[in-house]
Amino acid sequence: MNGEVTKVCPYCAEQVKAVAKVCPRCRQWLTVFSLRNPILFVLALCVLGMVVCSLFAIALRKQLNSGIDFAPYRDSISVVDSRMTFGKDDNGPVVYVVTVITNQSNLPWKETEFDARFFDKTGKLIDAQQWRDYSTIWPHGDSAFRIVVRPSHDLSDYQSYKVFVRSARDAHSRL
Repeated sequence: MNGEVTKVCPYCAEQVKAVAKVCPRCRQWLTVFSLRNPILFVLALCVLGMVVCSLFAIALRKQLNSGIDFAPYRDSISVVDSRMTFGKDDNGPVVYVVTVITNQSNLPWKETEFDARFFDKTGKLIDAQQWRDYSTIWPHGDSAFRIVVRPSHDLSDYQSYKVFVRSARDAHSRL
């Protein structure tokens, strides 16, 4: 190597040019921080793979989030007002219960499930209907909905009713 600046390859002890990135004799990389260095490329690929896996795990956790359990908050959602009316449609008689509920908790709830129970004049249970309201009840807010029931008895037997909140789901949950 005539007058050129050289260095010794640490792997094979051969004299190589000082600017060489790969030893021409043993094919080892002489510079670690070269973009063409396969070790650096594999390392960068591993870091990128870990970032992608971490983002996937975060997204999966958000998708599988079942939210907060409703049981401790059961008393914070209550029926404020309700009215029962009777009507007819194309399929026959219908009992309508229009209900206003309030959410006194600090959490929004969705898919609230209700039980509407209907009683005769002696207080005997004559009919029941489960209903799900898909709207969101925001914290310290009210929501109204209507339960539609096909009666199993004569409309004159429906003297009183009671609406209960059965369950609700955390509005931030994905499931």
